[in-house]
Amino acid sequence: MQPLAVNESGSAQPLQHVAYLHDGTLEGLLCCIFEAYVRHEDPEDIVHEKLYQPRFEQSALFVASDFERAQRVRRGVEREAGFGAFGAVMRAAASDRPQAGLVVYRFIRYIMNPRSQRNKKRNVLDDLSNPIVADLVALERSVLNEEERMRQFVRFSHLENGVWFARCNPNANVVPLVMRSFAERFNTQPFIIYDENHHLAGVHDGNGWHLVADDVVNIPSRTTEDAHIEALWKRFYDSLAIEARYNPELRRHFMPVRLWRNLPETHPQPNRLKRR
Repeated sequence: MQPLAVNESGSAQPLQHVAYLHDGTLEGLLCCIFEAYVRHEDPEDIVHEKLYQPRFEQSALFVASDFERAQRVRRGVEREAGFGAFGAVMRAAASDRPQAGLVVYRFIRYIMNPRSQRNKKRNVLDDLSNPIVADLVALERSVLNEEERMRQFVRFSHLENGVWFARCNPNANVVPLVMRSFAERFNTQPFIIYDENHHLAGVHDGNGWHLVADDVVNIPSRTTEDAHIEALWKRFYDSLAIEARYNPELRRHFMPVRLWRNLPETHPQPNRLKRR
């Protein structure tokens, strides 16, 4: 990591080859965009500090999260392009793809540029002929798909302490995006959804929900009734199967294999329906 250049007045000079690093949150990413405007720089990379891969002769600058700065960027996006545009930014920022930070940065620069040729009377997200917009929309759609998979394939177990617990392994940081949906469905029931890939838990205590970052989650044993319910669920899943219409490729398309380890219906059990 190279040191930042400093001019004669003691202030940092704009860097030609710089990567902005953040803490992995949406606020951190928005603060990187704010910093780019403050420093008059055009960063080559904007990425979570834990995922940063240095380029040759590239400097790195860690940008601390600041809620007020992030809110200023959010208000600017909503003012220039509407609430829907910021919703797309929020989802694209949740993507695990390495270029997600740059895609969001370039989109915000585009909508904030007064010299851009976009028509502000129309929805900027409809302008898919523009590669800047198309890249952001593609990321948003991939995260929306992952959100839907979480709603479909999250399976809860009942623990002895009365809490319902589920593990998931999404390829985008979508737990913060789906917690509201689950909290509305189980509004009085305490539950935890733990994301094994991002080491993040969404915790609902029956009144509200919050996020907890932790690498390890120790949970109590399941109730006896829960084991019986899981066995019934597996039997129900098998009873719906039609041998003549078995299509493993289609199954993997709608139910990705990477999710199977947290789906009890896919776990083997005695006397289970065998496939040829």
